[in-house]
Amino acid sequence: MRYSIDHFWRQRFAQVRAQTPSTALPGWDAAPRHSSAFVEAALSLREDFDDLSQNVWLIAAPGAVGKSTLAKEICVATNAVYLDLATATTVAGNYLVGGLVKAGLWGAWQAGQSTLLVDALDEARLRVTQSSFEDFLADVANVAGTRGVPIVLLGRVNIVEEAWSILNEKSGLNPPIFDIELFQPELAKTFVGAAIERLAKLTDPKTGKRSYPHLEGALTAHHSVYEKAASSLVDHLTSETRADGRQFAGYAPVLEAVATVIASESNPAKIDDAVESIFKGQVLGRVTSEVMIREAGKLSNQLAATVSGLDPTGLYDAEEQLSRLACLVLGAGTPKMPTNLPQHAVAAYDEAVQSLLPQHPFLDSRTQKPAGAVFGACILAGALTGQDKEVVRAAERFASGGPNTPNPFLLTFYKQALNGKNVIPAEHVGLLYASLEATAGVGDVVRLTAEGEGSLEVEMSLSPQVGDEEVHEFTTIAGSELRFGRRVGGITVDAEDVDIELGEGGQLDLVAPVALKGRNLVLNCGELVVKADHSKADDHVVYIEAAQAMADAGLRPPTVRPGVKLQVAWPESKAYPWNHFASTGGEDPDPRMADAQRALRRLCISFRSHSKGRLARYKGKVEHFRMTKGALGIALRDRLLADKVLTLEGAMYFLEPNVLGEMVGVSFQDLKLKHYSPQSRAYLQDVLDTLGH
Repeated sequence: MRYSIDHFWRQRFAQVRAQTPSTALPGWDAAPRHSSAFVEAALSLREDFDDLSQNVWLIAAPGAVGKSTLAKEICVATNAVYLDLATATTVAGNYLVGGLVKAGLWGAWQAGQSTLLVDALDEARLRVTQSSFEDFLADVANVAGTRGVPIVLLGRVNIVEEAWSILNEKSGLNPPIFDIELFQPELAKTFVGAAIERLAKLTDPKTGKRSYPHLEGALTAHHSVYEKAASSLVDHLTSETRADGRQFAGYAPVLEAVATVIASESNPAKIDDAVESIFKGQVLGRVTSEVMIREAGKLSNQLAATVSGLDPTGLYDAEEQLSRLACLVLGAGTPKMPTNLPQHAVAAYDEAVQSLLPQHPFLDSRTQKPAGAVFGACILAGALTGQDKEVVRAAERFASGGPNTPNPFLLTFYKQALNGKNVIPAEHVGLLYASLEATAGVGDVVRLTAEGEGSLEVEMSLSPQVGDEEVHEFTTIAGSELRFGRRVGGITVDAEDVDIELGEGGQLDLVAPVALKGRNLVLNCGELVVKADHSKADDHVVYIEAAQAMADAGLRPPTVRPGVKLQVAWPESKAYPWNHFASTGGEDPDPRMADAQRALRRLCISFRSHSKGRLARYKGKVEHFRMTKGALGIALRDRLLADKVLTLEGAMYFLEPNVLGEMVGVSFQDLKLKHYSPQSRAYLQDVLDTLGH
């Protein structure tokens, strides 16, 4: 079935009538504007979450897919009221009831003549506690009632799945979930064409002048040239990124960037050259690079008219543009002038830059914020990997705190900015992992492992339901600290000499599976909630171990959701508020047996869910000295192979949990919690005996 605006939404919302609120409320919009550049993405109804008789519906998508644009266009077509929780007041219980009454919409609501599309669940969730968010969803369920016209909630995949669980558990609802699909090639080409048409009409709000003064006339005279360029670029993006397992060609922000590249070329005869140059490098990097090359050309042309004999080579290059953009967007740092600029050109150069920068294609000219997720990621990656420490710190704050949801393109641009290097501050690991998580779709599994002493070997992976696993590897700078944000899930860290900080104030969510071992642990939160993820895996354990742990003195006992197990181990873990969660496991008092137990645990819990549903690890990782730590680790691995607990298939080791239980006498969960049975001790003693220990 087609769940399009014309064939589905208009029909389902046929009884909704246009409303005029009596009071303007932040975030509430009864008459959003139609975008002439809108191209509708396809919606699919998720299998087993398809009960359209429910009065609360959910729409999910990875980051930067265009949820807000779709929501507004549905409202334009159906007269539904658009509610943007990113700009509205903080949600809580009775939020919708109060808002509908204050806006004068309650009568129409009760008559079934009004409804809401509630956008930005992610941003709303970041601003409130778990209990306040649950109260808000209870209010949603209550207000939805049995009117027959559903309330629709939109957010990223994780928050939609969490909202579904809460609505199901607390209110007995079974909401359907729609998933926004990425643009397929033909629609992507249409999107680029529409975006170019929009850019042709774009004006600077301060001057009223066209941002691309050449474009409207060029489109009329050379329409086929632009159409061919859009088609060629989309085909190339589709081909290149399909091999990487990342469908960048289907993301609206990427297509916006493609349109910007084409629109930035003032000479239609050179558009083919611009497109061809993108084909010669990394896709997203080349798309953004082409924009910056053209901006440098604009500055050169402007200087040529005012400064005689100036060689423009190297002026206003990509590094300088990104530095200046970062300073502007982040409000930190001081851009540096090019060192090769002669004195007589300094004033003219500065004036030219100050004139061009506010109109940079990477910026939204109205807000001076990034003009999309792709350009924002490019600016942020440049700031994080730059030399200005003030800008780096500002970028870290921007990426991790406040209302900013993770950018799905940051990881790609960050790796490009490293230019083949892989040594990074540990403080950036959490930011990059959050970026990878933001790209995850329904059923995708995202995991992180970090292990070592001083410096860490970090591996991030995304295992999609269909396609090859995506893996990213880094080494951290010795002495730096691991930091993760307000949501921590799918993470295994074994780092006795490294400090770990979790949270950013407010609520901290620990989403199983999590296994952390560090030196000093800082829990930067006012509330701690432990929950299971929404995968079908049965690894629902959160285990945290540290030499020392620090938390707010007023922190209350963690809220642990059904189906997940929390255990903690540090010197004060048997005292309030941790006493009910203190680890009951431990290693043997015999040092030799304790070494064997640590070796078994270290090896087994390093395995993670593979795309084929099995626990797997790459051969090089399993056989590395960091894993074996000597003869005992090697002997244990060989014994597990002989007993079919481990199997080696090509480049991968696989762990069989059932055989682990039968042969060794422990489950995967037991090992995480350090619960060792007599059978496991006997098994390990046999291994020790073969070594003569």
